[in-house]
Amino acid sequence: MNCNTTLAGTYCAACGQRHEPHVHTLGHFLSEAFESITHADSRLWRTLGYLLVKPGRLTREFLEGRRVRYLPPFRLYLVISLAFFLIAGTPAFLERGAETEEGSPERIAGLNKAAAALEEQVPDNPSMAPVAENLRAAAKREEERVAALKASGADEETIRRETRDKVNIGGCENFAAPKPDASWGYRAIQGFCKKAENISGRELMTAIVHNIPRAMFVFLPLLALFMKLLYWRPKRYYVEHLLFLVHNHAFVFLAFSIVALLTALPMAGPYLGFLDGLIWLYMFWYVFRAMRVYYEQSRVLTTAKYLTIGLAYFSTSMLVLVMTTIVSAITL
Repeated sequence: MNCNTTLAGTYCAACGQRHEPHVHTLGHFLSEAFESITHADSRLWRTLGYLLVKPGRLTREFLEGRRVRYLPPFRLYLVISLAFFLIAGTPAFLERGAETEEGSPERIAGLNKAAAALEEQVPDNPSMAPVAENLRAAAKREEERVAALKASGADEETIRRETRDKVNIGGCENFAAPKPDASWGYRAIQGFCKKAENISGRELMTAIVHNIPRAMFVFLPLLALFMKLLYWRPKRYYVEHLLFLVHNHAFVFLAFSIVALLTALPMAGPYLGFLDGLIWLYMFWYVFRAMRVYYEQSRVLTTAKYLTIGLAYFSTSMLVLVMTTIVSAITL
């Protein structure tokens, strides 16, 4: 044995190594490999099944000591989140729901189409007229930029690159003027805004998707701390709330991954809205049910805490998202 402990039985009582004194044949090796794979698969499918249809049960099973049958929580979270962000980082996912990613011809057509739709509403709603005029003006400016680039001999690829969608950061206009005596903060924001002018929407979105997994390592512990304050009686350990969040976020990433894969099918086009609505309703119910199963509190109390956590979740996620966006833009 590895630990030099006297063996009593098939497995070592100290280190758990299996006792196999005979020389391995190829057949034995293949048999053992098949056994290991099928055992891992059974744990995987059992864990995914519980994760999808039994809210809160995985957390209870783990903290009550029934762990051998399931994948460890953090390994489960890492695997599923990695799979989700790989899917989310693909061009098909990033461009989903958008008529165009960049390029002036499509954007000009989109601006004019939106303006025409608003102009139809003007007789009943005159307030739409200024909005439609702004869209028409934006389309005209885009047309003029394209005409100027064509006149200079630019090819189609250059035109698309020069006229692509730029990131528009609100408030950057206040930091446009150079100031010799500007503070460090002013110069930092000014540099950020200047860099953002050369970033397309898709480039920034790709960077954000790349950085969100890292941001989650900040977000989940913060939210777990809030839940510890909310569930102060009966007393629970901080890690209980963290594991609860890990399992729930693993479910969310798994659900979104399944929907993303389904929507990639050609026949799914007409049903995208239905699938999105269905998965969001299920997720809202899932989290509520998970809180009921794990924390075992009444529906009224769970509903109150569910809404409170929802508000904290939204506020914290917005803060983390803003910080992730800033870091993503700076590091591009």
